[in-house]
Amino acid sequence: MGKVLAIGDIHTKIWIIDKVAEITKNYDKVIFCGDYADDFSASPQDTINTWKALRDFQANNQDNVELVIGNHDYLYVHDTTSFQSGYNNMTHVLIEAPENIDLKAWLVNLPVIVKIDGVSYSHAGITNEWSGAEDSNGLWNDTSPIWARPNSNVTYKNIPQVFGHTPSETCHEVKRGVWCIDTFSTYPDGEPFGDGSALQIIDGKEFSRLHLK
Repeated sequence: MGKVLAIGDIHTKIWIIDKVAEITKNYDKVIFCGDYADDFSASPQDTINTWKALRDFQANNQDNVELVIGNHDYLYVHDTTSFQSGYNNMTHVLIEAPENIDLKAWLVNLPVIVKIDGVSYSHAGITNEWSGAEDSNGLWNDTSPIWARPNSNVTYKNIPQVFGHTPSETCHEVKRGVWCIDTFSTYPDGEPFGDGSALQIIDGKEFSRLHLK
């Protein structure tokens, strides 16, 4: 049991990693909830640099940094039936380059769900409608832990869980014990949407916001 810090979608905002690095020692676990790639004004190299920064941050903090994969990351390293907004073919080209073979392997092996102190962390939330399959068929649909949204026709499992994916003004409960924390999103013109809060979880039972901006 311990103290956890959960961070929502960062979409190439490396400053968030730097900010978290300053306070990592205050937590038993730090977990990033997916969607590290793509942003309205980001270049393909920005995405590659963000993945590298996260990989290195995890490598330097192996005992207390976890990451799950988001749909914007999954798309570049797995076969999918469709693309999504923000997809950039050049990012696909770069991640397939020989110099990025280790980076791709790291991304491929990111888990869909991580459980800490009885709380489940994923990119988009665990729903009752999801089949449970973690192949492309099971994940590339609106019921899965990388695609579900609170405003869609799904019901979240009645388990303590934390996820991002759906831009929100602040970390909030979708229903009791089910938290959405995607607070670093921006509009297409770069204007922030969300208050830049992360979520602190103590012993899997106490939840509170921490503002990183």
